[in-house]
Amino acid sequence: DWRTVFTHPVLMAIVAVTALSSAGQFTLFSYFAPYYNDVLSASAAQISLLFLWFGAIGLMGNVLLTRMIDRVGAARAVALTLCCMALSLGVWPLATGFASALLVTLPWALGCFASNSAQQARLALAAPALATALISLNSSAMYVGQFAGSASGGAMIAASGYGGLSWVALAWMCAAIATSLWAARRMRGAPHA
Repeated sequence: DWRTVFTHPVLMAIVAVTALSSAGQFTLFSYFAPYYNDVLSASAAQISLLFLWFGAIGLMGNVLLTRMIDRVGAARAVALTLCCMALSLGVWPLATGFASALLVTLPWALGCFASNSAQQARLALAAPALATALISLNSSAMYVGQFAGSASGGAMIAASGYGGLSWVALAWMCAAIATSLWAARRMRGAPHA
């Protein structure tokens, strides 16, 4: 199973989507608390509320995904969640205070948890016989992305502060979207046995 997974470009591309989108998220998410404090002058209570908001909306996004994934398909659901996150990253500089930060993070929160759920469904549907290996690899890809994103965010902050952080995150997310679209077009070649 592992040999088949690692040598199949479409399956590996789908797994790479998880790593790339996770990197995009964690480029910024890893530094939410200091960003909110330093850039938005948010209080500790406001920072806690921003995290609570993000988690609650993330849960809502996951629930919504379960109601629509069968109608739209896993690949389209992934694309939708990635685009939601990219939207937030693109408008991130518009968050200049507590209220605007709530609005800017809304699409991201809707897509973040749902994205991984949709990815797991996508992988299981792409190759049901390989689902166990693919889903475990997908989990590992999420952690690789968290490392890469946190590292790129930290390097960006060390070099030039918070200013370009969302653009680096958006670049990762755009790479995830492009990879996802490429894999969706080539899905017919995935092994189904």
